[in-house]
Amino acid sequence: MPRVSDEYRAQRRDDIAAAALRVFRRKGFAATSMAEIIAESGLSAGAIYGYYDSKMAIVHDVAGRIVGGRIADVERLAERDPLPPPSDLVAVLMHGVMREIGSTAILLQVWGEAVTDPRILEFASAVLARLRSVFADYVAAWHEQTHGLDPARAAELGAEQAPLFVAACQGFIIQSALMHDFDADAYLDRTTRHLPR
Repeated sequence: MPRVSDEYRAQRRDDIAAAALRVFRRKGFAATSMAEIIAESGLSAGAIYGYYDSKMAIVHDVAGRIVGGRIADVERLAERDPLPPPSDLVAVLMHGVMREIGSTAILLQVWGEAVTDPRILEFASAVLARLRSVFADYVAAWHEQTHGLDPARAAELGAEQAPLFVAACQGFIIQSALMHDFDADAYLDRTTRHLPR
């Protein structure tokens, strides 16, 4: 039997993750079954389980890809000179999330499951910690560049202010998922005007 290349395996994982995300968009995380992911992918159950041993493994991979994409967005923003104000990060991240998953309701479902499932709680906590760290680093660099702060003071302010930016992202996610009259553009505009800059 011919050996499967790493490129082929990576492409197959990409295809399965994309199929799972399509089903998550339609049905939500909690209501999606492995059988539905298998059907959406067009692959056999054996093929799917050759890459993922459970729905939770797929959720982790899909979420990791989404987070990774948003980290890449921040890294691209960090290459600009001068650095845009940190409040711009909220818009960059939320536009990226909406582009990738379409509805923030999926994220609320994952957070809801985290309350009672220690595995999901551990995963969700790690994602939030990573996001907070990205914000802290960016805010610190911005304070150094924009306000001429020494690195230690800039890092201190970055750590203090990062939770505000994470909370702004969480607020966007919650309100966009639950409020019928939510105005994303107005929310992001106010965030840009009122967060530290």
